[in-house]
Amino acid sequence: MVSLSNVRFGKRNDDVKATQLALIAAGVSIPAGATGVFGEETRSAYAAWQRMLGFTGSAADGFPGCSSLSKLGARSGFTVDCRHPGAIPRNSVRFSMNSGVAVDDDTARAFAEEACDRTGAPRSWVTGVGNGANLLTLMFRESSFKSNAVNEDDINATGPVQADGARLNCSRGYAQLIPDTFAENHQVGTSDRIYDPVANVAASINYIWRRYGDIARVQQANPHLDPAPY
Repeated sequence: MVSLSNVRFGKRNDDVKATQLALIAAGVSIPAGATGVFGEETRSAYAAWQRMLGFTGSAADGFPGCSSLSKLGARSGFTVDCRHPGAIPRNSVRFSMNSGVAVDDDTARAFAEEACDRTGAPRSWVTGVGNGANLLTLMFRESSFKSNAVNEDDINATGPVQADGARLNCSRGYAQLIPDTFAENHQVGTSDRIYDPVANVAASINYIWRRYGDIARVQQANPHLDPAPY
């Protein structure tokens, strides 16, 4: 069994090694071999595998998705678990707000760094990756660094009113997650409170990994591009 959540850029583990061996068996070159480290060579090799499947453009960027990894696993004899291991039931999500969290860049940065450490994301996601995309830009655009931010006006503002006085499906917290997204991408060892700064940003990181493969592909995180939903 290979977990999709383990096969990510920058990760080092046995699931990455199994993926590399499968790519090599499929005829894709990885010059350094099956090192167990997902770096640029593995990303390039995985992009080649995606092209072999008929994917083009941004769908063949070397970031594994459930479909392409499952097909690689079927070819090489392993199954793929596409679920996030820390997922919790939506009815376990709590809606109590924070108290005394400062609204500033330094505070947001500290929480973002801890979220990276919890999820295994590189801290370059905070300082900025190659194209400048970073978590702080995303967090500021989403919540203006207000950890108790809640959007009661957009299309998600539906459902019964919760303990925080907002409707169930409203976007909440630093990264403005809806409860479904928070629950599905919840990070093991973090709070089940959607407003908790570390839990909120960690779930956002896991969501970005699962949907985009890397923060570099998230327009909302890129200060050089216009804001956009993510």
